[in-house]
This record gives sequence, structure tokens and C-alpha cells, in this order.
Amino acid sequence: MPCFHLLMGPNEELELARAELAALAGHTYGGRVATGPVAVDVTRSSYVRLSAEQLASGRNWVQLGAAIARLDLRCEDYQIEVFRPGPKVNVNATRFQKSIADLISGRPNLDNPRIQFALIIAQEMWRFGVIVSRSGQYWRSQANRPYHCSHGLASQMARALVNLVAAPGDTLLDPCCGSGTVVAEALRDGIHAWGVEINPALAQQAAANLRSLKLAANIMVGDARCIRGSFDAAVVDFPYGHSSPVESSLYADILTNLRTQVDRMALVCGCDQSRLLGQLGLTIRQQALVTKGQLSRYIYSVSTKKGQQPWR
Repeated sequence: MPCFHLLMGPNEELELARAELAALAGHTYGGRVATGPVAVDVTRSSYVRLSAEQLASGRNWVQLGAAIARLDLRCEDYQIEVFRPGPKVNVNATRFQKSIADLISGRPNLDNPRIQFALIIAQEMWRFGVIVSRSGQYWRSQANRPYHCSHGLASQMARALVNLVAAPGDTLLDPCCGSGTVVAEALRDGIHAWGVEINPALAQQAAANLRSLKLAANIMVGDARCIRGSFDAAVVDFPYGHSSPVESSLYADILTNLRTQVDRMALVCGCDQSRLLGQLGLTIRQQALVTKGQLSRYIYSVSTKKGQQPWR
């Protein structure tokens, strides 16, 4: 049975959303509604809102309604949710919810549904299916932490970066951890995570943020160019040079140090670094560009061994 996955988030972060889905599912997808052969566990996802088994589809309501009618659905305690990924189709969603309910034999239960159906209304295709997994959106709870960085990663983006390279049980390093956003997302996902920050004041703020979330304050003061250890993955949010100058060799120095200690890395850079990554023998698995205002983030998922197979 075919499946579909719904991506959320602003348009400027859509490339990162697709990269996250590809990491979770093992396949590359396009669009905000991505179709694939199997459903995906997206409970810990950042941008993938849900994964569903597709029951019917059509170019418009007439085709979709006819396909649903042929299913002869019979179920109790169900709910129908409507999603309209952009560009939105200007229709009365409530009307179609009711029309589908009229085609199902059984009673809905909006308070405590046993089965949740998804109706996707999009310009290119209308889809109807059973939701099998949905994002817990756990990253939202970081909004209440005491310290934030003006140019730091948003928690939603941090969660996606972790998902690009790590899974529960892995060890992860954030060598430029700032206020600890990446470390927090990794720890809450069952990943053994540590943060290193060269600025003592920021390191103290990161530790305070982790404690406020009731997480282990795995933060230390140190230089990413001198770290020693062995890790499954790293998320490196490099200094962008917008608020203070960045040494021209900084990226190369940090990556040269980490590539012998880390298997997989998610990198966030202020400019295109694909040439440097090639020179250092790092294999780019996925890449995305996220632009917001004057700030552009070039995101790479890389492996440290040339020709290495995808880790998932």
C-alpha cells in the first residue's frame, strides 16, 4: 500500500525538511506531500508532520470521493483531519470532511478517536489515508528556556540537524554548542550528547538551559580544534562571521580535527563550503540551503569516509 508524508515549516526551510525526511525514510522525496512505498516513524521528526497509509487519491474531489466510496469503509471512533499544504486550494474543508464521513459506515469520535484519517487537499493531488505516525513536536518546549542566542539555531532546525546524522543510542558532539539547543534536542531523543563551547559565558548559559529542561548539563569549555574523543555523529554550527570576524582557516581546522573522531556530521556554514569538504575528503550525502533575511545557512550532511554507505 502506498504511503504519503506531510512536510511542515516555512518555504525557506523546505530543503532541510526534505533532507530530514530522506534521513528518516532512507529515500529522497520532493514536494510538501511526499509519497513512498512504506510509512515512516516520524514521532521525533521536526518538519515531517505525519506519515500515513494512502487509501485513495484523485486530482479533485470528484475523483477522490468516488475512490473513497469504492473502499466501502466501515469503522468506529474515527476522526478526519484536513491539511492544506501550500499553495492552498480555496475550498470549504468542513464540507469535504462531512462528505467523507457520509461515505464511512460507523460513528466518528472527535474527543478520543481510535483511527485518525488525513485528508490532504493540494493543487496537484487530493489524498486520503490512515495516519500511522505523527511528529511529537517536542522541540517546542525549548521556548521556555532562560537563555537564547540572537543568531543561534531555532530548536526546530536543531532537531532536524540531529535527525540527519544520529538516532537514539548514538553518541553525538556539538563542538560549537552556543546556548545548547542541539545538545538538548539530542539528549531528549535518547542520544548521548555533549557540547563544547569556547566562550565560558555561553557555556554557562547552555548548562543552565539544559538544567531548566531537566536534562544533564553535558557542557564543557573548550576549543573545537582541540577536542579529543570518539563519536558516532556531530552537529557543527560554525560561526558565520556576521557579528565578529572568523579566521579564514577556522572551518578547515575544526573539520580536520573532527574527521578522525566522528563518523557522520551535520554542518551549518555561512557560505558554500562544498569545495572545502571535498578537499578534506568528506563525502556530502545531503545538502540544503536555508535563507532568512540577510542570513543564509548552507547545511551539509557528510560522512568522514569516502564511499561509505548511508548509515541508516
